[in-house]
Amino acid sequence: MTGIVLAVAISVDLHFRLAGRVSPIWQTLSEYVYGAASMFTAMCLALTLGSTALLIGIAKVRRERSGFRDCAQDRAKLSAVLVLLGVWCAGLTLVTLFEVDPPGAARSLSGNVHNIAALIAFVALPSAAWLLTKRGNKHCPWEPRRTTIRRLAIASATGVVVVLGSFLWSQVHPEIAVGLFERLLFAIDVTLLLTMVRPLLSAAPR
Repeated sequence: MTGIVLAVAISVDLHFRLAGRVSPIWQTLSEYVYGAASMFTAMCLALTLGSTALLIGIAKVRRERSGFRDCAQDRAKLSAVLVLLGVWCAGLTLVTLFEVDPPGAARSLSGNVHNIAALIAFVALPSAAWLLTKRGNKHCPWEPRRTTIRRLAIASATGVVVVLGSFLWSQVHPEIAVGLFERLLFAIDVTLLLTMVRPLLSAAPR
């Protein structure tokens, strides 16, 4: 959870630090790299590490706790959860390594990799959350938050469609608020991650 919270703190700092240079309405989070590259990298790495910790936690619970096996009767789907979270983490890593193209610049290999990796990552996360909350019994760590996680997964998937649509539309009509939509998606995804992490913390031995 620490990595995810740190990523949120850094993103908030970036908004205040670069308020006069990067518009939270019209420009994406990725464009902070041109005003504070080290902080943007730190934000992405923190989110990646936090997400990787979630992946490891789920894998550990799957291996060690019989209650989770009751929760996921279809082990192939559970394995898919770990794969999808791995895709999310890999996508975040690529987003960190490959910079987005500056506004108005021609499309580059780096920019294309960045955009495609971001899209794949944003699709993988809600998919993983949906599969994770496959209906189980009351002993499943995620069962008490099943409804909340699924609602957030739906909101996230909807946000992906809105962001992708607004990005494509902005190629013709630049006045569309791509940045605002992306930040709403970021907020939903962070909330989703934290909601997925909390059962692991509750189940951890003290």
